Amino acid sequence: MVDELVKEERWRQILSSLVICFFARGIYTPEIAVRCLQLSGFDVVQKDLQRIGEEIYAAKFAYKVREGFKLKGTHLAKRIFETPTPVDLMSERYVRKGLAYFSDSVIGGP
Repeated sequence: MVDELVKEERWRQILSSLVICFFARGIYTPEIAVRCLQLSGFDVVQKDLQRIGEEIYAAKFAYKVREGFKLKGTHLAKRIFETPTPVDLMSERYVRKGLAYFSDSVIGGP
């Protein structure tokens, strides 16, 4: 789930940079975005957008860390575990495990 959330967040960085409403993300797929950019004279392919999204996401997270954000010990609001998801309620153990995975594999440590 973490990998999918990170993938989505990286794509949102592209949408935001292109000033595309997040509600339209189902319309502006990577293929459509590339086509629009190419029609506007930009020489880009999907891999370019993926790389740029990764760079923006990494820069934003680096800024947060530089300004004092720490993932370790993050307080989790109780409502996270009280709000039903399409499959079930989320357990704190599951969320903490996801945060640990995110910390280790996506941002390279606590």
